[in-house]
Amino acid sequence: MPFKLFDYQQRLVDETRQKLAEGNHGVLIVSPPGSGKSVIIAEIARLTVAKGGQVMFFVHRQELVNQITQSFQKQDVDLMHCTIMTVGKVANRLDHLPKPNLIICDESQHSRAKTYLKIFKYYSDVPRLGFSGSPWRMNGAGFDDIYSAMVKGPTVKWLIEHKKLSPYKYYSVTLFNDEKLKKSSTGDYTNQSVSDSAKPTLYGDIVKTWMDKAFGQRTIVYAHDTQHSKQIAAEFRKAGISAKHCDSKTPSDERKRIMSDFRKGKITVLCNFGLVDEGYDVKECTCCVIARPTESLVFDIQATMRCMRYLPNKMATIIDHAANYTRFGLPDTPRQWSLEGRPKKKRSNNTTSTPIKTCPHCWAVIPAQCHVCPQCGKEIQVETEQMDVDATKQLEKVGEFKLTTDYTTVKLGKMKPENAQNMSELYQIAKARGYKPGWAYMQGKRLGLLNKK
Repeated sequence: MPFKLFDYQQRLVDETRQKLAEGNHGVLIVSPPGSGKSVIIAEIARLTVAKGGQVMFFVHRQELVNQITQSFQKQDVDLMHCTIMTVGKVANRLDHLPKPNLIICDESQHSRAKTYLKIFKYYSDVPRLGFSGSPWRMNGAGFDDIYSAMVKGPTVKWLIEHKKLSPYKYYSVTLFNDEKLKKSSTGDYTNQSVSDSAKPTLYGDIVKTWMDKAFGQRTIVYAHDTQHSKQIAAEFRKAGISAKHCDSKTPSDERKRIMSDFRKGKITVLCNFGLVDEGYDVKECTCCVIARPTESLVFDIQATMRCMRYLPNKMATIIDHAANYTRFGLPDTPRQWSLEGRPKKKRSNNTTSTPIKTCPHCWAVIPAQCHVCPQCGKEIQVETEQMDVDATKQLEKVGEFKLTTDYTTVKLGKMKPENAQNMSELYQIAKARGYKPGWAYMQGKRLGLLNKK
């Protein structure tokens, strides 16, 4: 019995088919990680095969091929009319594979790679669909020569609010010195510079922070190279935590066993390099530890959201040891995706960021306007910094307002919580200071005023 798609998933299927019907040769479907793209892909494949068509699906990793095969089977897709392979295998068998009526490519942020373009060129007369949670290339290249139309799914914020993704807590305890980071020809940081920038206490601090913020949670750790990943796993084991390392060069049988044990909960912490940042789906994973700085928006989105697959009452924990949030924002930061490329000289990560900062008490990443941490409830002292001044700028008048002073508000703003007689006064103090009501509640709880109106 096929899955019944959620309304937003059915909308994506319908809009994609409409774009093809309008004559678009290539359509890129963009929807956040964890929004169920595999179900959408399987439904489109089922509809195509049901009409007598042949479907070709490819992606860059065998684990993802296995996952989509299972999705096709659950959706009652006739696999006799499907070619499901890694992109490399398809590229090497073009002369021997049945010609498809529809090509479907997952993780399509990679579709500018030579092997993908080779397939597209060979089947130049076949309509193609691309799926991606982050259609972005570090070199700024676009996708408008591969896909002529884009269909967009819901935002991360919408998916969290409608219980399709789990909410999250985001902590940042920086363990790297950004001044020592150097970029490679790919645009991301070199492994050597990442190693050089790591603080001496890196490994112990990663485990210590995890023990404090996410002890016992099923966790994926993202390292910057294989040796780094192995050392982190060893440090977790020293602390008595079941941990394993895995990467693309781990023997196939061993890799399958490690992945299976992690899904079953036999392994608590899975440390990896370049393996489970895309497509890997384990709903029981509730924590991700980012132990590498990056300039890749794709990696940042894919890695941080790996623990946000929805389960009832689940709260995901993201620990960012490289302050990548200062480069890319948070998982639910709005993104502006486009098929067109970005100017090379202009750094853009497709975000429209809300200002954020780190709580100095619990290291939670929170909105910059917060005077009280919504995670730990502690007051955050406002710091004043010397402003940079551009002497060449001229003052431009864009409007006018009149200032009136409310001396009652000034008095309340200076009033200490301890001088409040009841909760009403605490809420007035909070309002005068620009604090949220949660601050007044926490102060009232601390002072024993919750039942005093």
